[in-house]
Amino acid sequence: MEAAKPNCALIGLGGFGRQHFRALRSLEKAGRIRLSAICDPDAYGVPDVQDELRSLSVRIYDDWEQMLSREPDLTAVTIAAPIPLHYRMAKACLDNNLFVYLEKPPVPLLDQLDELIAADARERVSVGFQMIQSPWSRQIKNWIIDGALGDLTEIRAGACWPRSDGYYKRANWAGRMAVDGEAVFDGPATNGLAHLIHNIMFFAGGTFETFATPLEVQGELYRARPIESYDTAFLRGGFESGVRFSAAMTHASGKLFDFEIHVIGSKGWARVSQGGKMLESHLGPTPCTADAGIEVEDAYCDFFDYISGKKRRPATLLRDTRGYLLATNAALLSSGGIHTIPPSHFRQIEDGGAYSIHGIHKLITDSLRNPETFSETEVPWIVQSHVVHTDCLAPSESLDEFFDSNHFFNSTPQVLASTP
Repeated sequence: MEAAKPNCALIGLGGFGRQHFRALRSLEKAGRIRLSAICDPDAYGVPDVQDELRSLSVRIYDDWEQMLSREPDLTAVTIAAPIPLHYRMAKACLDNNLFVYLEKPPVPLLDQLDELIAADARERVSVGFQMIQSPWSRQIKNWIIDGALGDLTEIRAGACWPRSDGYYKRANWAGRMAVDGEAVFDGPATNGLAHLIHNIMFFAGGTFETFATPLEVQGELYRARPIESYDTAFLRGGFESGVRFSAAMTHASGKLFDFEIHVIGSKGWARVSQGGKMLESHLGPTPCTADAGIEVEDAYCDFFDYISGKKRRPATLLRDTRGYLLATNAALLSSGGIHTIPPSHFRQIEDGGAYSIHGIHKLITDSLRNPETFSETEVPWIVQSHVVHTDCLAPSESLDEFFDSNHFFNSTPQVLASTP
């Protein structure tokens, strides 16, 4: 007898939610699932999917709690909603005994993650860090585990992803630290380029399925754009294994430098560049592809295989993201908040309203060869940071204090008043 198809719902159609909709529709057409419900306050106003929505026999809701109460036969829910809603939505889905595909970042704060891990004793949540599903990521991890690189010593990552005014005006939480009392912590390391931090933890894990957690982190968070949160970050740290890592990234650049990750061992090296389109190593070039749509669909196949019992675990469980949350939360504490770069050290690009910090492209590309913190270079806008030992990190005391007391607002009231 054929097993019943999982009954699925999607919360969030805007932004990356469209990728989730496309992946779920593809799996539905292939006969693997049934898409029963969608929740988005403006579902029929979303470009690219509005006509298709009208042709589907799927129930549309504008309230996610109402959807959960009226859809008792759901098997799984995808949460592609705004970051400040992730914790509450995931907790409610778990309370309803549902499987959850939770878009990255899972939650902004470490204590929120730990509460969800405790609530998810049956490990029903898969986190959408789908980049670790990519062929280049799997190949590098295989080289590490097989010993082709020797003893792993260092992992470095960097990227310049310019973002315009439109990016920050697309949602009321963009570029924010908190909205309506809920943490957001939006920025390149905690949203747009969060995959890089998660991949570092993946590569540093001792087995193919494990993820490392850093013992210490030093971080520096800056902003050129007049926002609450940060648009430029540097993180550096180490693991119990002795492996070191660094990551430098910005949205305040006039020039794209698509992400690179360098993995260095005692016997060799591997490097992915051009945003995942080029994989090289001391063994020679390895053909690979990079397609976010395919990665999302692959991640869903993995998720539904887990639900059906064909796989014993999805690619990323909630507990697998703890290293990522430790690194980003510790970076905020290490940095002492968000530091504003003086206007004389950046320019605003008229076409689209992007910001560009002078010399940031070189600063980030140089960090892939020499992982100095920004404060160890000669740039004039730096602020000294300190090393945070993660075993001493108490988020319920330390990080909440940052948010509650507004210590993260290292800026003038005039700047904050201009925040979207």
